[in-house]
Amino acid sequence: MPEFDATKTFSVIDYIVFGCTLLISSAVGVFYAWKDRKVNSNDEFLTSRRGLHWFPVALSLMASFQSSVTILGYPAEMYLRGTQIWIILLSAVLAAVTAAELFLPVYYGLEFTSVNKYLSLRYKSENIRLAASITFLCSTLPYMGVTLYGPSLALSSVTNLSVEASILIIGLICTFYTSIGGIKAVVWTDTIQVFLMFGGLIAVMVRVSALTASIDFISMFVFIDSFAQGFYLVGGIGEAFSIADRAGRIQFTNIEFNPYATNNLWNAFIGMGVMWCGNYCTTQTEVQRYCNVVSKKKAKLAIYVNLVGVCSIISIACLCGIAVFAYYNHCDPLKLKLIERSDQLMPFFVMQTLSDFKGVPGLFVSCVFSASLSTLSSGFNALAAITWDDFLSRTNVKKLSASSTSILGKIIAASYGLLAIGMAFLVGQVGSVLQAAISISGALVGPMLGMYLLGITCPFANAKGVITGLVSGGAFALWILFGSMIYPPHPTQMPTFIDKCPLPLNFSMVATTVSPVQNISNASVFTTYDTTGFLSLYHIAFLLVPPSGFIISFIVGIFISLCTGGLKEAQDVNPKYLSVVAWKLWPSSWVPLRKPGEASHLLGTLLVSYRKEQSKKL
Repeated sequence: MPEFDATKTFSVIDYIVFGCTLLISSAVGVFYAWKDRKVNSNDEFLTSRRGLHWFPVALSLMASFQSSVTILGYPAEMYLRGTQIWIILLSAVLAAVTAAELFLPVYYGLEFTSVNKYLSLRYKSENIRLAASITFLCSTLPYMGVTLYGPSLALSSVTNLSVEASILIIGLICTFYTSIGGIKAVVWTDTIQVFLMFGGLIAVMVRVSALTASIDFISMFVFIDSFAQGFYLVGGIGEAFSIADRAGRIQFTNIEFNPYATNNLWNAFIGMGVMWCGNYCTTQTEVQRYCNVVSKKKAKLAIYVNLVGVCSIISIACLCGIAVFAYYNHCDPLKLKLIERSDQLMPFFVMQTLSDFKGVPGLFVSCVFSASLSTLSSGFNALAAITWDDFLSRTNVKKLSASSTSILGKIIAASYGLLAIGMAFLVGQVGSVLQAAISISGALVGPMLGMYLLGITCPFANAKGVITGLVSGGAFALWILFGSMIYPPHPTQMPTFIDKCPLPLNFSMVATTVSPVQNISNASVFTTYDTTGFLSLYHIAFLLVPPSGFIISFIVGIFISLCTGGLKEAQDVNPKYLSVVAWKLWPSSWVPLRKPGEASHLLGTLLVSYRKEQSKKL
């Protein structure tokens, strides 16, 4: 039976563990600032000029998108709505394969600082590049705010620090080491932080308690041991799954398509598939890393190793969600109002069950902070690269000396850090951390994916088509997002109970007495959404916001391109800006003639031979 004690808080050791995490991150930034003090190149600061090793890049790719959304959001989703969200592992596979096999072969030969340069080369339009840059800035800054808000919420749950103070601490430290150390500091701090992320989550899974026999502290970091001893407080992993199954949380085959349901196989797979494809294939945050690995082969290896890490950490986070639900199955702290938001479940659980193991709560909060620091630092660096290469380098600023531009790059990165701090103060109004992250970022990432996918697979796509598609898809997705804020759907979650809570509850925040025989479920908020009129659009699952923008962007882009002479322009497209898939998808008259040396598949070779024969006859 769960026990609640409001007096449990951070110990001195916890503060030391947490402080060391922040100190290490800052030290890495200082080290690279000192090491590269004689390097005055802004490109070196932002991209490292293809001097990155594949292994730290693989971990950095993984860390860049696994923020507090993973550590706090996925366990909360499992707790409230069940295991259907676990299907997103297939989405991660789709995104990694798409990035490695479709986009990387095209990107790697272009040697750009900003990924958006591809658009100006492919569509022969600087306006397209600027539109993509503005879209990236508008989608990434709010996401940075969500990422910063998550760990601040966790820290305020287990210490006397307010959310606002926590935001300032993490924001300023991340801004410091990113702005002075550049991409090398970002990649190597990401590497360290990945191990902290795994350590914190495994510590929760292992589930040691002061009420049980002592367990070796080191064993908490052994992955196999975590399954043997994990879920200890509820009787083992099998019992935890049985408890979750009896409560309807174990769902892997809910294949009924319902656009309004979050815990639905199709919504989870399609929604996160588009979200992750957009991030891995089109955003500066991810692309600048794998495109600056020493070789194309190693870059592809980095993407696939990253996939293994992503699947592992998401699975551990989901298992933590099952463990937390099994423990609080009959005494829901949310319903008791011991915590205000579902994103506080994991920190609350850690403090209540692991606080007697000095240092473990500090390790967990370090885990949450590490997850967010990695995402924030990657984001700040990417935003600085986009701002420099897509905007400032086109002005008279480019005439500055190398040392001056390097300093300017650092100032830009620091400025975005301060902006993210400001955004974090606004995030609390959006909903859960997971929903906020997917909705805000996905509203624009989906249309961006449509723009890039058109360029790389459709030779006939032209500037008029893709810009119209981007505006249409983005406008629709943002309309849905803001409409759902103005006319929010009622909460949807599975039942939770408070019929076996211990008495008395040692929490001053519980204003009323809870009877030990009380049995109250959340059935009243199970599934209530409007399915008529315009309100039905505002109430679609937040997971479907990214694919809705993508589909509209892609379809409108094709239609407008075909209507504005796209087929005539197709023959003028440089083949190196297209994937080989383009020659497999479209008729020969819709694709440019590849050079013989570039014909890397049978269809391309046949097309080259056939057209040569035709030209001889003429």
